[in-house]
Amino acid sequence: MNAINASHALDLLRSGQPLQYMHVDTLDLHRLASDDQTGIHVSIIARDSRIDTLDSSSLVFHRPVIFERCHLGTAFCWATYFLAGAEFIECTFDGPVTFECGGHNEPPAAFVLNACTFTHFVNFFDCWYPGPVLIRSCHFDAGSNLLGNIDQPFVTSFEIPPVIGGNTGILSIDGG
Repeated sequence: MNAINASHALDLLRSGQPLQYMHVDTLDLHRLASDDQTGIHVSIIARDSRIDTLDSSSLVFHRPVIFERCHLGTAFCWATYFLAGAEFIECTFDGPVTFECGGHNEPPAAFVLNACTFTHFVNFFDCWYPGPVLIRSCHFDAGSNLLGNIDQPFVTSFEIPPVIGGNTGILSIDGG
């Protein structure tokens, strides 16, 4: 795995190339934002890489976001809009993860968590998913509020019934 600095990683993504077999300490995707300062108009693809801190808070992704077989530390995706979908496949998260106030995938784009491991609580407080959601074979070691907060105004909302199965850990914790 090649260690690269954040500037090099962002240059690769900006040019349409994936991060592959790379180690990046901090990947702050705000530096890819367009003139409106929140829109990201390039695909974000990372495979077989390590990212110690990922920050995409308050960004709007107009292209797909895909992480495959990556090891991520802390992931800040607060109020992140994945309009073209997001896929986290066979990833390990060993720090806090928040998707709070995010989602917003437009059909048919899906939000996918498949065969991922989360060692900390995963926060879905007040998320809204108008498109498909698939969460399968994941390990939520400290649980999640994905299916919690029932009858609360900040419950995770699904316009299409989500496909959730084969997971371990409690997904119905209340709060955020």
